Amino acid sequence: MGRLTIWFLLGLTLIAVNNVGFANAEVGPSESECRPYIEKAIKGLKTDGVTSKHDSGELQSDQPSRDDDDDDDDGGQDEKETVEITDVDSTEDANSANDIDGDGIPDDEDDDIDGDGIPNDEDDDIDGDGIPNDKDDDIDGDGIPNEDDDDIDGDGIPNEQDDDIDGDGVPNEQDDDIDGDGIPNDEDDDIDGDGIPNHKDDDIDGDGISNQKDKDIDGDGIPNQEDNDLDGDGLPNEKDGDLDGDGKANHEDDDLDGDGTLNHEDSDIDGDGLPNEKDEDLDGDGKANHEDEDIDGDGTLNHEDSDIDGDGVHNDEDHDVDGDGLTNSEEPQSLDIDGDGVPNALDDDIDGDNKVNEKDEDMDGDGILNEHDNDMDGDGIPNEHDDSHEADDEEEEVKKRSKREVDAAPIVDVEAPASPAEEFPIEEEPAQEEAVEVEAEPEVEVEAAVSEEEQEEAVNDEPAHAVEAEKEVEEDKSVEKTAEAEVPAPEESEEKVAEPEEAKAEETAVSAEDEADEEEDTKPEDELLWEGAIPRNRRSRQHITELLQLDEEFNAREKATDNVAEIILRDIKKIYENAVKPLETVYKYRDLSNRHFSDPEIFSKPLILFMGPWSGGKSSILNYLTDNEYTPNSLRTGAEPSPAYFNILMWGNETEVLDGTQLAADYTFAGLQKFGQGLEERLRGLKMNSKLLEKVNIVEIPGILEVRKQVSRVFPFNDACQWFIDRADIIFLVYDPAKLDVGPETEAILDQLKGREYQTRIILNKADTVKPEELLRVQGALIWNISPLMSSAQPPLMYTTSLWTHPYQDGAPARLLLAQERAFLRDLRTAIDKRIEHKIASARRFAVRVRNHAKMVDCYLNTYYNHKTLFGNKKRIADDIIDHPQNYHIYEGLSTLTNISRYDLPDPEVYRDFFRLNPLYEFKKLQETCTYFRGCPITKLDLAIAYELPELAGKYKKMSDAALASIEAQSESGSETAQAVPAEPKKTR
Repeated sequence: MGRLTIWFLLGLTLIAVNNVGFANAEVGPSESECRPYIEKAIKGLKTDGVTSKHDSGELQSDQPSRDDDDDDDDGGQDEKETVEITDVDSTEDANSANDIDGDGIPDDEDDDIDGDGIPNDEDDDIDGDGIPNDKDDDIDGDGIPNEDDDDIDGDGIPNEQDDDIDGDGVPNEQDDDIDGDGIPNDEDDDIDGDGIPNHKDDDIDGDGISNQKDKDIDGDGIPNQEDNDLDGDGLPNEKDGDLDGDGKANHEDDDLDGDGTLNHEDSDIDGDGLPNEKDEDLDGDGKANHEDEDIDGDGTLNHEDSDIDGDGVHNDEDHDVDGDGLTNSEEPQSLDIDGDGVPNALDDDIDGDNKVNEKDEDMDGDGILNEHDNDMDGDGIPNEHDDSHEADDEEEEVKKRSKREVDAAPIVDVEAPASPAEEFPIEEEPAQEEAVEVEAEPEVEVEAAVSEEEQEEAVNDEPAHAVEAEKEVEEDKSVEKTAEAEVPAPEESEEKVAEPEEAKAEETAVSAEDEADEEEDTKPEDELLWEGAIPRNRRSRQHITELLQLDEEFNAREKATDNVAEIILRDIKKIYENAVKPLETVYKYRDLSNRHFSDPEIFSKPLILFMGPWSGGKSSILNYLTDNEYTPNSLRTGAEPSPAYFNILMWGNETEVLDGTQLAADYTFAGLQKFGQGLEERLRGLKMNSKLLEKVNIVEIPGILEVRKQVSRVFPFNDACQWFIDRADIIFLVYDPAKLDVGPETEAILDQLKGREYQTRIILNKADTVKPEELLRVQGALIWNISPLMSSAQPPLMYTTSLWTHPYQDGAPARLLLAQERAFLRDLRTAIDKRIEHKIASARRFAVRVRNHAKMVDCYLNTYYNHKTLFGNKKRIADDIIDHPQNYHIYEGLSTLTNISRYDLPDPEVYRDFFRLNPLYEFKKLQETCTYFRGCPITKLDLAIAYELPELAGKYKKMSDAALASIEAQSESGSETAQAVPAEPKKTR
C-alpha cells in the first residue's frame, strides 16, 4: 500500500473520530465501526515503515509500533488499542506537556487542552487525566503541582493577572472556589492556591495586589468597606478574632483592617467605610462604643487604656477622649466622655482613667488640673455657674459643720464604759477622733439634701437642754481622761466648757465669710459685666479649622486648584473684553447701572456677606470665625446697637485698622468711591493674619434699625448694599430670636436679594437662649415673616445655632446646635470651593444685563425713527417716547420679539433718567454696529451667553479634577517610596 493512501485513510479516520466528539453521541460512526479502519491504517504504516527503512531512512522516526493489535485482553495495556512511540523526538511532539492533545497548539494557547471537544472553561477535567479538576493536584497537566504553578489553569496568564485562576469559567470575584481545589473559599486555608496559608499570604486572593493596597482583600467582588467578611474566612467581621486575616489577633494587630495604615493614624480603624468619629462601633467587634469595654480593640480595657479611642493621642491631651467627634468640652452633661455607657452625671470616673473623681487631679481628662480648670467635670458649664458643683460644695460644707457641731449628729453613748483606761487610751486619742468622724458621715449624707439655710436654722433653734446634756457628756469624758492622765479635773473641765464657745465663734466667722462670698457672687456690677467678660471655659474652635480645611495638609490641593482657577479667570476676562465690553461701551451701560464688571470683580477673593438687624450677633460671628474674640482689635459686640460701620475683614501680615479712604484706594473695593465721601466715612477695614482671610474677604453690613420714621442717610445705603450683594459668593441674614420683626428697611434689603435666593442663608443666632420647646415656634415665625418677601418658591435655608465660644446655656439642645454649626461651616466651605462657578455666573448675569440694555436702546431707537418726520422736532419726539413708553408698547414689543422677560428690564423711570443724560438720537442701531470684518457685536454677545461662558464651568471641572488626581498620585508614590520594604519572593521552585 502506498504511503499517500495510508495517510489518506488515517486522515479520514481522524476526521470521523473528531466529528463523533463534537457531534451528538447518537450521531456518526461508533468506536467499533471506526476500529477496523484505524487498525488497517496502523498496520500499513508499520509495514511501510519497515520496508522503507533501508531504502531511504526518512520515515523511521515517524513510524509508531504496536504491541497488541487485536481486540482481546491478552497482553495489551487496555481494552482500547494503545500506540507506543519508539522515538524520543516523536514522544516530545505527541505527549509533551506543552501540547497534551498533540493538535499542534501549545496548551497555554489551546482552548481545549486535552482535545476532548469540551472547552477548558467548561471541562471538569482540563488535562484529560481522568481526575476531576477539584481533586487534581495538577489541573493543567504541566507536571507542576498547583501550589507551585504560576499558571494553575494553563491558559498562559499568570495567576496574579488571571481573572479566572482555576479556569472554570467563573470569574474570581464570583467564584466560591478561586483555586479550584474543591474547598470553598470560606473554608480554604489557602484561597488562591499558591501554597502560602492565608494568614501568611501578602496577597490572599492572588490578584497581584498586596493586602494593604487591595480594596477587596478576599477577592469576593465586595469592597472591603462593604464586606461583612473582610478576609473571606467565613466568619463575620464582628465575630472574627483576626479581622484582616494576617495571623495577628485583633487586640495585637497594629493595623486592624489591613489597609497599611496603623490604627492610631487610621481615620477608619475597622475599615467599614465610616470615619471613626461617626462610627458607633469603632473596632468593628459588634459592640456599640458605649457598651464596649475596649473601644479601640487594642486588648486594653478602657479604664486601663491611656488612649481610649486609639487615635495616638494620650487621654490627658486628647480633646475627644471617646472619639465620637465631639470634643470633651462640647459633650453635653447627658453624654459620656469616656464612652463607658455611664453618663457623666452618674459616672464615678468621668474620664475613664481608673481614678475616682474625688481623687482625680484631672477629673474630665482634658489635661488641665482641676485647680486650674474652668470646667472641672467637662460638661461645658463654667464651674461658677454649674449647679452640680454648688451641690458638692454644699455637701462639703455640711460635713465640716457637722464635725464642728457634734450636737447635730450625736454618736457617743452617755453611759461610760466599764474600763475607761482601756476604752480611751491616751496614745489612741487621734484614732478615736477619726472614728467619730467616720461614724458621723452617714448622718451627714442623709442631711446632704437639706439646704445650708435650713441646717443653720436647725442649729440655732437647738433646745437649750440638749446643749446642756451634751456639755455634761463632755464633762464626764474630760473627768475620765484627766483621771487617767493624772491632771486636775477642774482645769480640764474648764477647757472643755470653753470649746463650744470657741466652736460657736468659729462658726459665726465662717458664716460671715460665706455671706460675704455670696454678696460678692451676686453683685449687680458682676451681672452687668458678664456679657462682656471672657468666659473661663470657652468652647473649642478645632472643628472650624477642620471643616473649613484650614490645615496645612490642604495647601497642596488648593495650590493645584488655584493654578487652574487662574487660567479660567483669564478666560473670563478675555470673553468679557471681546464680547461684552464693546456693547457696554457703545450703549453706555455704566451710566444706567451701578453693577459693573471689571478686573476687581473677576480676580478678587470670594466675598462672604453678613446682614441683618442690629444686635443679632453678626460681629460676634466674625470674631468667632477669625479667632479674634477678646482681643484689643475685636469687633465691638454687645446688646446695644453697634456703630453703623461697614466692617470689612481682609488678610494682612500684621493686624491693622483701615479707614474708608484707605479701603477705597484698595484694588478690590475701589468701586465704592462712586458712592461719595459719606460712605467712605462709614467704612472700616481690619487686616488680620487669619488662615480664613487668606481665602476670603468678609463684610458686615451695619445693623438694620426698624424705626417708624426712616432717617435720611448721607450716602445711598441701599445702593451700597446692592454693590456688596452683587459681589457676594454667599449671603447670611443673621437674626436674634428676640428680634424677629420685619420693617421697611428689611423689606428693601430682601427685595434687593431677588435673583440671589440660592446664595442666601438665614442664621438664627443665640439659639441656646431659647427653651427647646419654644425653638420650633421661633423658627416658624421667622420663616413666616421672611419668606413672603423673597421671590423664591422654597423657604430659605436656615441654621439654628450659637456662633461664639461661650458654652451653651444649661438646658440648651447642645447636639442640635453643634450639628447646625457644623452644617453652616460646611456650607461656607462649599461657597469657597465654588468661587470659580460663582465668577462665571456673575459674568454671565452681567452679560445678560448688557444685552438686554442694548436691545432696549435699539427698541427705543426703532420707535423713534418710525415716528420721526422730515421736518419734525426730534427732541420733542424723543422726549415723548421716553416719557410715555407705554403708549408706544416698547416693553411689550421687546418682550414679544426677543423673549426677554419684563422682569429682567429696568423700570421706565430708570431709562427716563438715562436718556436725559444721553440723548436717544445719539445712539446707533444694533445693525449699524456690525462691520464686515469684525461681524456683529450682539452676535458675539449671544454666543458668549449661550455657549462660551457655560463651557468654562465644564473646563474648570475637568482641569481641577486632573490636577487633584495628579497631586494624589504624587502623594501616593511618595508614601510608597517612603514605606518601601524589599519583598520576599512569593514562590521558589
